[in-house]
Amino acid sequence: MREPDQAQILHFNLLDMASPSHNNYGLWRLPENQKRRFRDVAFWQETARACEAALFDSLFIADVLGISAAHAGSQDLALREGIHVPELDPAVVAAAVIPATTHLGIAVTQSCTYEHPFALARRMASLDQLSGGRIGWNIVMSYHPNANENFGFDPAHLTSEERYDRAEDFMDVAYKLFEQSWEDGAVVADAEGGIYADPARVHRIDHTGPHYRCSGPSLVDPSPQRTPLLFQAGMSDRGRKFAAKHAEVVFVLNRNDESMHAVIRDLREQAAAFGRGPSELKIVPQINIIVGETSAEARAKLDRYQSFTRAEGYLAHEFGRGFDPFAFPRSMRVTDALEAAGQARADSGAYGRQPDLAIGELIDAAADLSNERFFVCGDAAAVADKVEEWADTFGLDGFNLRNYSHPHTVRDFGEHVVPELQRRGRYRLAYEGHTLREHVFGAGHSRIAPTHPAAAYRPS
Repeated sequence: MREPDQAQILHFNLLDMASPSHNNYGLWRLPENQKRRFRDVAFWQETARACEAALFDSLFIADVLGISAAHAGSQDLALREGIHVPELDPAVVAAAVIPATTHLGIAVTQSCTYEHPFALARRMASLDQLSGGRIGWNIVMSYHPNANENFGFDPAHLTSEERYDRAEDFMDVAYKLFEQSWEDGAVVADAEGGIYADPARVHRIDHTGPHYRCSGPSLVDPSPQRTPLLFQAGMSDRGRKFAAKHAEVVFVLNRNDESMHAVIRDLREQAAAFGRGPSELKIVPQINIIVGETSAEARAKLDRYQSFTRAEGYLAHEFGRGFDPFAFPRSMRVTDALEAAGQARADSGAYGRQPDLAIGELIDAAADLSNERFFVCGDAAAVADKVEEWADTFGLDGFNLRNYSHPHTVRDFGEHVVPELQRRGRYRLAYEGHTLREHVFGAGHSRIAPTHPAAAYRPS
């Protein structure tokens, strides 16, 4: 097994959610799937330890703040199928798994839309302190209609542009709290002199922006990373601009080669325009892996998963604003049906749907696991071949692994795929650093890059 080249290392995160189902609709019914234990602390600690044994960068915990209203605007389908409901707070789950691991990062999805940046920055800094610097923040701008209702926001006054405008101001506050308000060495803990923190090294931020006001300083002294590792997944034009400026890891969502190439090229060009280097933005899509000791064993797993798969769940997830594909003729184009339902979006092309796709084709594809983008089913060599091919073809830095069944997805990946990728020099042999940012950017890189906008707030 040859020593991996750091530039060729592929990064993997386990993508999951603290709910019965996330990107695996219907599979909670599998008798061997233990995801029904998601309310059990031991379940998450077992999951995290399995990820750490497989040398993942992080356990990436997705989140949504409302219940999907598919099928004529009813929440019934989401409740019946366990689609993101019930769902635990990902920050609480992160706190529960921290003591069970020593290296694994935990990426926590938190929305900029509905709360004040002071509270969110305090939560992230607290988790980063408790974990020794292993926290990532997946920044989202919530769009969900039920989430708007839950927090009392009028959707008419919270357009996509408005959400991103608010998020820019939100990030300025957060960066000032993470990077500016406490100098290094402010905590002296001088028992003899009776001084815990040096007041001269702790500063108000006195932020007054278009959407937020905050005096500071942060209530949490600098954590090992100061600013947690920043993830983001916005694929609209404005979302890509935000990601190119702020994100360190971008979760891309595209279904065809042309769209994938275009989005990645655009992200890297925009990042360069913000003065960021080509290595400062890691790009990762979801990957769908079913692996076995043999190809036949992997195929048997796929067939079993397929028998429990529910197309309704996938469609309710994709069209959570209330669009019901089953209400339209199978021959009707999806774009025409969306238009008729008042659900058309200017940025829908970012997700790579074919313009002429028919409703019937959409429904059939949703129920076919092998139709997913970046799907591979086979033995370790076949899977590794595809992983390398996709990474090299699109210039990807790694993948978010879809979790079909616990503990089988992570265990199979760790037992079969990891050793094969290690033999090829594409996977780490051991953790070299201590923080999540070091897992992604290499040992010694615990703090955010000097060219990132957060670094501008560091005391001179």
